[in-house]
Amino acid sequence: MPRLNLRAPLTVATAAVLALALAACGSSSSGSSGTASTGAGPTQTVRIALDYTANVDYLGIYAAIHNGYFAKHGITPQILPYAETPAETLIQSGRTDLGITYPPEVVINRAKGLKYKAVAALVANNTTALAVLSSSNITRPSQLSGKLYGGFGIASDKPIISSIIAADGGSVTGWREVVLNTDVIQALASHRIDYTAVFGGIDNVEAELQGIKLRLFPYSTYLKAAGNYPNAVFAASDEDIAKRGPALKGALAALAEGYEFAAANPQQAAEILIKENETALGKSQNIVYATAKATAPRFIGSSGKWGTLSDEDFAGLTKILAKGGLISGALPTPEEVYTNSLLPTG
Repeated sequence: MPRLNLRAPLTVATAAVLALALAACGSSSSGSSGTASTGAGPTQTVRIALDYTANVDYLGIYAAIHNGYFAKHGITPQILPYAETPAETLIQSGRTDLGITYPPEVVINRAKGLKYKAVAALVANNTTALAVLSSSNITRPSQLSGKLYGGFGIASDKPIISSIIAADGGSVTGWREVVLNTDVIQALASHRIDYTAVFGGIDNVEAELQGIKLRLFPYSTYLKAAGNYPNAVFAASDEDIAKRGPALKGALAALAEGYEFAAANPQQAAEILIKENETALGKSQNIVYATAKATAPRFIGSSGKWGTLSDEDFAGLTKILAKGGLISGALPTPEEVYTNSLLPTG
């Protein structure tokens, strides 16, 4: 998921408002110490950096806080509200322990020398899709060649989208992009752009509630395994993985329970999300409930568990990024870009 500017926000929440909402959940400073454990006893603080304003991707985080899963695993979560700073920057500077980011960014930055990796898949599979208005005469990706793409200046968009167009038999020449500073759905509806990329189960659901119908071309349909990487991942530095493994394991165990709860109880999880972000989401309840219903089941993979990553999530993607000139030199190995060792099933 691109820096999650692909998503039209459910609301414009300020960092201060979100911080207050999270403080009510019992967040503490990063100075806490102790060891992660189950039940009563000393706890460790684990900082989790969000990548956008309050939305249904965070159902599992809030469910884990509300239902006491962090406390159960000896963890005090400190949630860092979105402040337009990439997870990579926060991780590299030691300002967070876990950050939510986009798989292509993990591959690109690892190749550049950043010592971090994905430690859990937030969503099991890729729901990202290219989107046009349903009234458009564009009925397949090959017809997008030379059309105007509306994005947010994400480097990986061009090689990934070009690969989709090529896979459908289209020409990959004549790339045209405009960098947006507004809602992509409204940009489509006003015919400012010909197509964009959206999150299936979120953007298309919200668009339909606004009376805007979209035609989607899912990444995974055209790129197969190479386009089925998770929408987003939790990432951590190699150093923290080595030094704070037990604490990170505790945090991910709590998150696994939270996301599995949300997948099984999307309505209840949505109620928790709204309650803890009343200022941000109180006027968007219909959107929250609709997108939670569509999105929550996708948190869980075919194994029935949350968070598991695989070589296939990164192998084809890495080749696409290298072909697009975003990686030079040796390609990052699977061991360098992800680990399942901190997950309950790892």
